[in-house]
Amino acid sequence: KELIAQYPAEKRDESRLLVLHKDTGEIEHGVFKDIIEYFNPGDLVILNNTKVLPAQIIGRKETGGKVEALVLNAGEGSGAKGEYEVLLKPARGCNVGVRIIFGSGELNAEIIRIENGRRFLRFDCNGNLEKALDKLGEMPLPPYIKREATDFDSERYQTVYAVKRGAVAAPTAGLHFTKQLLADIAKKEASIEYVTLHVGYGTFKPVSSEQIEEHKMEKEYFEIEQDVVKSIKNR
Repeated sequence: KELIAQYPAEKRDESRLLVLHKDTGEIEHGVFKDIIEYFNPGDLVILNNTKVLPAQIIGRKETGGKVEALVLNAGEGSGAKGEYEVLLKPARGCNVGVRIIFGSGELNAEIIRIENGRRFLRFDCNGNLEKALDKLGEMPLPPYIKREATDFDSERYQTVYAVKRGAVAAPTAGLHFTKQLLADIAKKEASIEYVTLHVGYGTFKPVSSEQIEEHKMEKEYFEIEQDVVKSIKNR
């Protein structure tokens, strides 16, 4: 645990890189920008262009107790009925009908149902919860980062190619790519295509089953354009 960095490297592409040579089993250590040496003309790189929402907000119950809320589905295609799935901490006392006030009263919500320990809230935001989160929310850092989120994380806990908002966790392997590194990959005549997978909180769910097949994964929203499918099939 002491080896888990609490802050990123000063430059994205100067994080450590471990390479396993599949033919020989040799393990090589370097820095991430060395990855350019492993690309060849005709290679296809698939990147996830999801964008992390500032989905963590601090509120208080009308009775006065502080509540930390993580909105799990505030992205594209969510909240069609005005309902949003939310993790609340502490959950005790957060029962159906309880109202929660966020910020200085700019955003209010009511717990309308509970399923499998998760609360579903209806927010008073005229259908634009993302705008409210942009104003009041913080980046939802992973559980293994033991510090408070800062403005710095709004940039560094995103990939440089993040476009489609909806994730509550970053596709972390992609955090090390820089725009220059992507340009260098293109110069090597490798192709870059993008898919969208809104990484959910389930990515941090511990595996408690003895048989991996019994571990239940949570669903996540994804998009793959037809042109990308063709590019993959043609490789």
